[in-house]
Amino acid sequence: MGSIDLDAVYIDAIWLSLAFLSGLLMKRFNLPALLGFLATGFFLTFSGFTEGNLNQILGPLSDLGITLLLFTIGLKIKIKQLIKPEIWITASTHIIITTLTIGGVIFGVSILGVQYFADMSLESAMTVGFALSFSSTVFIVKSLEERGEITSRHGRFAIGILVVQDIFAVIFLTISKSVLPTVWVLALPLYLYLVKLILDRLLDKAGHGELLTVFGFFAPLIAGALAFDLVDLKYDLGALIIGMLLVNHPRKEELYDRMSGYKDFFLIGFFINIGLAGMPTLGSVIVAVCLLTFVIFKGWLFIQIFSFFQLRARTNFLTSLHLSNYSEFGLIVGAVAVSNGMIDSDWLTTLAVFMSLSFLISSPFVARSYELFEKYQVKLTKWNRTSKEIDKQAQIDGAAKYVVIGLGSIGLPAYFHLKESFPNSVIGVDYNGDKVNQLKKEGNNVVWGDSTDRDFWDESNWEKVDVVVLAMSDYASNHNTMKQINKMKEREFKIAAICHYDDEKEIFENLNVDYIYDYKTSVGEDFAQHAMEKSRKIVL
Repeated sequence: MGSIDLDAVYIDAIWLSLAFLSGLLMKRFNLPALLGFLATGFFLTFSGFTEGNLNQILGPLSDLGITLLLFTIGLKIKIKQLIKPEIWITASTHIIITTLTIGGVIFGVSILGVQYFADMSLESAMTVGFALSFSSTVFIVKSLEERGEITSRHGRFAIGILVVQDIFAVIFLTISKSVLPTVWVLALPLYLYLVKLILDRLLDKAGHGELLTVFGFFAPLIAGALAFDLVDLKYDLGALIIGMLLVNHPRKEELYDRMSGYKDFFLIGFFINIGLAGMPTLGSVIVAVCLLTFVIFKGWLFIQIFSFFQLRARTNFLTSLHLSNYSEFGLIVGAVAVSNGMIDSDWLTTLAVFMSLSFLISSPFVARSYELFEKYQVKLTKWNRTSKEIDKQAQIDGAAKYVVIGLGSIGLPAYFHLKESFPNSVIGVDYNGDKVNQLKKEGNNVVWGDSTDRDFWDESNWEKVDVVVLAMSDYASNHNTMKQINKMKEREFKIAAICHYDDEKEIFENLNVDYIYDYKTSVGEDFAQHAMEKSRKIVL
C-alpha cells in the first residue's frame, strides 16, 4: 500500500490506540503485551503508515527507551559480577560457536544455490550468524521484571551475559564503521571518575520530586550517551556505564523505580519500530521460520556451556531459557551489512520477522519455566557436569518459628520487628546475594534462597515453623512462591502475604493464604492506630 502522512496528533492517536488494544488482547491470552506492540508495527506497515510523521515520532521514542533500559540495568549490576568466569567465558564462547554454526549453515545453503541465500559470501553469512548470536536485552529484562526475577541468581546471570554481548556489539560497530574512537577516549577513565563524584552529589540534592525525574534523564542521556557519542563510542553503552557508577548510591532503588515507568512507555516505540522494518514477503517468512530451529540450538548451547561451571541445574535452565531468543541488535547489524552491500535489503525484514517469532515462541516457555524445570528436572540435572553448586538452595532448620521471605522495604522491617520479640526464632530469606551478605555482616540470621524453587520447600524442615511471611516487593514473586507452597504434601504453618490491589487479594484468597495484608488500605489504618497510641503516651 502507499504511504500515508498525517498530522502528528492523529499519528499518536492511531499508534497509541492500536498498541493498547493489541497489548490488551495479548494479555487476555496470558502473553506479554510486547507481542501486541510488535503486531501493531506490522499492521501499521501493512496499512501504509511507515513514512512521514510516524517514523519521526517512534524513532526517538525507541532510542530513548533503549537508553533508559540500559541505564536501569546498570543500576542493578556491579562490575564484579561481569568478571565471573561463568559470565564472560559463557558469553564469549556462545557468541563464537553460534556465529560459526549459523554462519556456516547459511553459507552452506548458499553454495547449494537456494534462491534466498544465493550469492552470499562467507563474510556475509558470518555477519548474519553474528547478528543472530545475540539475545534480546529488551525482551529478557522485561520478562525478568514482570516475573520479579531481576535480582534473582538466574536474572543476574542473564543480565551479565547481555552486558558482555553489548561489549561485543561495540567492537563490531566500531570495526564496521571503519571509524576508531577519537583520541579523547583516553580521557574516559578520568571523566567517569569525575562524573561519578558529580552525579553522586547531584542525586543527593535532587530531592524526591520532579528534579529526581529530570536527573533520571540527565544522567543517562547527557552524562552517559552524549559523552560516549562524542568520542565515537556506542551511545547506549554510556547509559549502561553511568547506571553502573550509581549502583552503590543509597538512592539507586528510588531512582530505578522512578524511571521504570518512563522506560516501559518509551519501549513501546521500540517494539512497534521492529514491525516498521518492512512488510514481510512469503519468502522472508519461510526463511524466518526455517531459521527458528536455531532458537533451540542457542538455548541448548547455553545449557551445555553453563554446565561446565558450578551452577545448579535450575539456575542453568532458567538462565538459558531466558536467553533463547534473538536480539534487536540483529537489525542494527543487518542495516550495517546492507549499507556495505554485504546482504540484500530483504534480509532486514527477515530479521525483523525472525526476532518477532522468537519472542512469540519464547514467551509461553518463559511463563511456564518453573513447571518445565520440574517436569524435566531429572534429565536437566544429568546434563550438569559438576556436583558442586555455588548457589545451593537454602534449607530452613528446625529452630525457626518465623520465616520472612523478601527483605526489602516491607520485609526487612517485619524481620527486625519479629527479631525484637523472638530473637532466636526468626530467619530472613532473600535471593539478592549482596543484600544477604551485608545483613549477615551486621549479625542478622538471614540466608540466600529462592522461594520459587520447589527444592526450597521440599528440602527444609518446617515442623516447628508457625508463620511464613511473603514480603517480596513484587506480586509475581509472592504469587509464584505461593504456588510452590501449595505443592507441599502437607503444611502446618500459616501464610501471610502482602498485596496492592483487589484482584491480587482475590487470587491469594483462592491460593489459601491465611492472612493478606492489603498494603494500600491497611497502611492507612496502621498509621492511624500508631498515631493514636503515640498520642495517648504523650497525653499520659
